[in-house]
Amino acid sequence: MNRHEKNTLNQIADLGCILCSEVLGIEGGSPAELHHVRRYGSVRSASPVLPLCPEHHRGNTGVHGLGTKGFESKWGVTYSQLLESVDKRLGKRVTK
Repeated sequence: MNRHEKNTLNQIADLGCILCSEVLGIEGGSPAELHHVRRYGSVRSASPVLPLCPEHHRGNTGVHGLGTKGFESKWGVTYSQLLESVDKRLGKRVTK
């Protein structure tokens, strides 16, 4: 991983849990772990990442506890929507 990639991942983690802020309305930068959103055939290092607090990442109500479909169903939001929110918060241009 080069310096630019590491800085980008740090910026994403510094956003705090995107689910807490976007879905639950909790602001304040809850500590975040990075969840790699694997797309069919993609490798982990090339996958986009979501900043999620430990509960929403590894916990019973998180992506690893519920699975992708269960996570999206429980929280009423898709990975794509959360990734778009991350991009907006980083000031990246979002295209549809």
